[in-house]
Amino acid sequence: MLIRSKSTRLNLVFRLPTLLGVSSALLFSSVSSAADQNNGECYQLFSSAEYQSARSQCQEFAELGDAKAAFLLATMYYQALGTVEDDQRGLFWDQVAAEKGHPESAYRLGLAYQLGQGVGQSNSKARHWYQQAALAQHAKAQKLLGAMFETGAAGEKDQSKAYQWYLKAAQQGLVGAQLKVGTMLLEGRGVSANRASAQHWIRKAAEAENANAQVAMGVMLAEIDPQESLSWYQRSAKQGNSLALQNLALVYYAGQGVEADHNKAAELAQQAVDAGNSEAAALLNLIRLETEQQKVVELQAEKQQLTRQIRESIPDNGSGEQQLLLATLAVEGVLPQTQTDVPAAPADVTETSAVVATQASEAETASVSEDRQSDDLQSKDAQPEQPLWQPDNPYALPDGWVMDKFPPDFTIQLLYGTDEVGILNYIKKHNLPDSVRYFRTQREAGLFYVLIYGDYKTIPEATAALAEIPESARKSHWVRKYRRLQELYLPPES
Repeated sequence: MLIRSKSTRLNLVFRLPTLLGVSSALLFSSVSSAADQNNGECYQLFSSAEYQSARSQCQEFAELGDAKAAFLLATMYYQALGTVEDDQRGLFWDQVAAEKGHPESAYRLGLAYQLGQGVGQSNSKARHWYQQAALAQHAKAQKLLGAMFETGAAGEKDQSKAYQWYLKAAQQGLVGAQLKVGTMLLEGRGVSANRASAQHWIRKAAEAENANAQVAMGVMLAEIDPQESLSWYQRSAKQGNSLALQNLALVYYAGQGVEADHNKAAELAQQAVDAGNSEAAALLNLIRLETEQQKVVELQAEKQQLTRQIRESIPDNGSGEQQLLLATLAVEGVLPQTQTDVPAAPADVTETSAVVATQASEAETASVSEDRQSDDLQSKDAQPEQPLWQPDNPYALPDGWVMDKFPPDFTIQLLYGTDEVGILNYIKKHNLPDSVRYFRTQREAGLFYVLIYGDYKTIPEATAALAEIPESARKSHWVRKYRRLQELYLPPES
């Protein structure tokens, strides 16, 4: 027995109409005019869903060369309308219709060849039929032909041809093509980049409820118009677009165009993850971590307040009762056991934490102490052991200074501790820039000094400024938001 390939068998089907129940070869050219005069009944029966009668009538006119009748007959075979499903007969009549110039049949043949459904896969034949349909202004064929040129499936990779076919489809209102045209204009692929024109086409697709175009509009408008950007993300997110959900979570996390809401941000990030966006998992973890750290900050602030209230409630009657009670509370864990520096709150998740210094570092603290001891040995009168706060000190900032700073801005914290002399010696020892400053705040241990450098709008800007600091003083730096310093600030008691 002779075994033929699938494509060979299909070619035989096209050459031998008797296999499809046609009694004789079709002589389309000689009878097409007769068909044009009598084919109305075929269309009417199909439109009325009288498919069995329509199939009989349409086949008669299809055999006489009527392209629309052949197209309808193919449709009935594909969809089992008034007959059993038969893709091979559907393909046969689609080719008959396509060869007679029917654009939808040519488009369907192009799909069949590109996907290899019912025929052998062939990009060259797909391109042929798409092009025939596209030249007849079939928008979907124009878009797919554009895609073939964009990817190289057409036998050549030509971004300019791809753009031209996408544009033809977009001009006919095909939403997917409008997004493609906008994207290529934005990126300058196959056409000169033009952001205004790109936004025009992407907006058209977005207004037609294309979820991806709505995300693109949100991105394009993020810095220009945060409110409109937010609305596009919301419209896309309502359709379940996972990227829109992630971007919307970022908007609420950063407070861009809305009031910052980390709970809302976490909820949206979780929805993005549930929708299959694995990249949103990192954002979700970041939000959760900052939320936990914020709780730590709040608990520490509450503890400081309670500690102060306890201390103030203990009477000092000069009998030693106060010291005994304070020592007892320290042993029981109610108050700190020693009057040492209180560790600072955790860094903001959006801040860069290098080494969190409690007094710079143990080595630096020892070095500062040794320097001070050396200075004291050389000249005990050179500086007081515990200098008074002097507003005219070139490095000292006035009380409350930090509360006037813009909360989202950043500064570089270099050192903090209870020893003002140590701060001054540290500046001298490491030859820090003249623009470094320190301010004082109240802590359980007493006055507390914070050495800072610079005022920056972003973390990258602050990080770049670290190059201005001697390397020896960088091992304990901490890029911090003023907002965190303000949360921890208490006015000095003296």
